[in-house]
Amino acid sequence: MTNRRSLRFSKRTCPICGSNEVARDESKGDLLCTNCGHLIVRDDGRSVGKFEIAQTVKRNGKMDFAALKNATGASDSQLYSVIQNMVQMNILNEIGGTYSLTKKGRRWYRQRLGQEWGY
Repeated sequence: MTNRRSLRFSKRTCPICGSNEVARDESKGDLLCTNCGHLIVRDDGRSVGKFEIAQTVKRNGKMDFAALKNATGASDSQLYSVIQNMVQMNILNEIGGTYSLTKKGRRWYRQRLGQEWGY
């Protein structure tokens, strides 16, 4: 299984090369030129996925909401809803305002990481 970027083409033009081949990266929320690679717009309130949160928690151990928000760059509402879904799925534990991966969450993370690396 390959890890492909989810790109959707936009109606904008690149200010650097003038190309109409401008796409929105759905996973990051950026507009980028596929011709020259110039990053046109970066959406600061971008959404964040479960894997990105799991990767951040795995890398840093336990994290509170503010630290997760800073690390992922997501808005409060987007990050909160994804975290709540992960808690309901038993991927994350919330104890005393800090989040950590559950045993099921670590297994899910390893499987997802294997998919990204083609295992």
